[in-house]
Amino acid sequence: MKIAYITDSTIVLPDALAQHPDIHIVPLYVVKGDQPYKDGIEVDAKTVYEWIDAGERVSTSQPAIGDFVTLYEKLKEEYDMGIAIHLSSDLSGTYSASVQGAEIAEFKLLAFDSRAGIYTMGLMFEELIERVERGDALEDVEAYMKKRVEDVRIELTLQNLTQMQKGGRISKSKALIGNMLQLKPVLRFEEGLIVPYQTVRTYKKAQAHLFEVLRAAIESGECQDVSIFHGNVPELAEEWKKQLGDTIPIRIDTLAPLLGAHTGSGSIGISYLKAKS
Repeated sequence: MKIAYITDSTIVLPDALAQHPDIHIVPLYVVKGDQPYKDGIEVDAKTVYEWIDAGERVSTSQPAIGDFVTLYEKLKEEYDMGIAIHLSSDLSGTYSASVQGAEIAEFKLLAFDSRAGIYTMGLMFEELIERVERGDALEDVEAYMKKRVEDVRIELTLQNLTQMQKGGRISKSKALIGNMLQLKPVLRFEEGLIVPYQTVRTYKKAQAHLFEVLRAAIESGECQDVSIFHGNVPELAEEWKKQLGDTIPIRIDTLAPLLGAHTGSGSIGISYLKAKS
């Protein structure tokens, strides 16, 4: 049985999957003003952050169901079925659009809600593909993945609250007060949602908190492969990597525009899967 693997452009693929011939990535949309652009195809992360820094109105949009129908109609000609993993369904309708698109196209699809995104979703995708390709039963793969989502670890902080306010995530008054008092939220993924769990005075203290979280995870063995992601501040991510040394693989990634459009420039965070016991 020939299987296609489908995901969306919020993912950060591990190096081992970069050239996989059966992976198909459906782009979400970055919207500047009223003009949509396909993420990673018609616009790149650097350009999106330039728009944000210039004060442009930047928002995001999920793929249309028709985008998936078109893909799945094409995949039917070559593959017997597809296995998909997508950005948390609590953050985007991408997962639902993928499932509906497969139904319309009459393409057999096993779809997973990652309850996450970025590199953590990429690591889950790698584990999924590894199990399928070694011959595990699909019901066993499904059970494993549903359990694995509990091991998602994503935390980040923001340089300011302006983009969150522009995207309607917080009120204008909260953004104004927060920026004036230098209140920086530390956010984390919990059950598929990005939620605030701590507020810290000053950006430097928020950075220090996240750095210590990551350092402790590495030293305890909880974290064995991590991405330090950033919103257009690569020098900060590089400094963290240098300080942490080379005891585990550490990669640096620009935060996907689909998330960066809401967090803004200057955001920094960590993304990993808890080590398997």
